[in-house]
Amino acid sequence: MMYVRISRNWLFSPTAQRVYLLCAILNLALLATRIGIVAAGVSTPSPTTVLLLKGFLFPEIVGSAVLFVGMSYCWLGFGGSYTKKGFWIVLVKLCLITTPIYYFAVYRSMASRESNVVRSSSDSKLDLPLA
Repeated sequence: MMYVRISRNWLFSPTAQRVYLLCAILNLALLATRIGIVAAGVSTPSPTTVLLLKGFLFPEIVGSAVLFVGMSYCWLGFGGSYTKKGFWIVLVKLCLITTPIYYFAVYRSMASRESNVVRSSSDSKLDLPLA
């Protein structure tokens, strides 16, 4: 089995934060799409509808997968105490709704703390040119 090391800097980088935000939005869109399909109750949609749904579902599924993997790394590596991890492992069964909740409730606060630490450490280590 391949073991990939992911550092805190990579997981909480500004680019990763933007990607995870987009993925959380796509995850919620996938949830809304699935609810809409069930609520519509159409057993055989038209070919145009099927093509349109496939076009919408592909980015939503990819975004959900990326968010699930990223939040799993965050949860397993940096998620806090075993009590919190135990709480979230029970909720993982509801994968489609759990990952955006974890993103908005836990990851964003961890990312803001990480950026504050990086900002304060960079303020204390200013590289000034010698005159």
